[in-house]
Amino acid sequence: MEKLNFCFRFLIAAFIAVGGLASCEKIIDITIPDKERKMVINGLISPEKPVRVNISKSLSILDYDSIIAIPGGNVQLFHGSDLIGKLQEEAGGFYSLPGFTPEVGQSYRLTATVNGMQGVEAEAVLPPLVPFLAVDTATFTTQWGSQELRVNVKFQDPSGTRNIYGFGVDVTTREYDYSTMTFTGRTVTRSSYLYTDSEGPVKDEFHNFEGKLYCDDLLFNGLTKSVEFGVSDYAFFESDTIWLTVKMEQVDPSYYMYAISNEEYQNAHGNPFSEPVQVFTNVKGGYGIFAGISVVNFPLTITGLRKY
Repeated sequence: MEKLNFCFRFLIAAFIAVGGLASCEKIIDITIPDKERKMVINGLISPEKPVRVNISKSLSILDYDSIIAIPGGNVQLFHGSDLIGKLQEEAGGFYSLPGFTPEVGQSYRLTATVNGMQGVEAEAVLPPLVPFLAVDTATFTTQWGSQELRVNVKFQDPSGTRNIYGFGVDVTTREYDYSTMTFTGRTVTRSSYLYTDSEGPVKDEFHNFEGKLYCDDLLFNGLTKSVEFGVSDYAFFESDTIWLTVKMEQVDPSYYMYAISNEEYQNAHGNPFSEPVQVFTNVKGGYGIFAGISVVNFPLTITGLRKY
């Protein structure tokens, strides 16, 4: 009985002690210094589209996740030491250079200055093209009843150099008006989400970024390579004909590093047990990415996957 009384008194004392500790709260106001804001450059250049970049201001730890566009910037594009032109300002922090098409195999330098901020610069490279050897497609029905499209591309990787590849598919279908249950006579084009279901080291060879697949030639340098990937089912609407544009990109190494680090950042974001991830930047004096992409397109026409 004395032992039970002792345990009971011990438990009461423990609860009192815990309650006392829990009631000891002190609010401490701290001031986090707002570091010098830097310019953030985001832009990809390609022979397929005009030069266009976005310039914004870096955020502090207390800012909301919204872009702070920078107007009034002096943004210039160079080829070596030769000035190509000054980019024209648009709304929302965008700057463009109409009438100029970047060339494959060349490198370009972008500089940006604005009053009250440190100037920045970055260099983009448009790698030489690697052509397709073959492109094949196949459709099948999964065990869940959905239809899937698989695309297989084959190419010869150049030996002796590091090559980084990106794969994408643009899907064009006839537009369907669900309110009238008829085709409108127009077409709709969208970029499809790609995926690979390979297992083991082959799966880790690919990085998915913004729906495209990226890989380098570390495992197949100088060899003939076949890559197979699936095209997401949602991209296919009730269209009797589908026009595909299979894209194989030669990617600036800076953009590849940016894509990998961004993927790691997204995986770690919101996870208190993950190590912090710094997204790669090639912008000197600031943040962001300015890189080049060379593209080979392969058009295909296939029968629609779903019917009325």
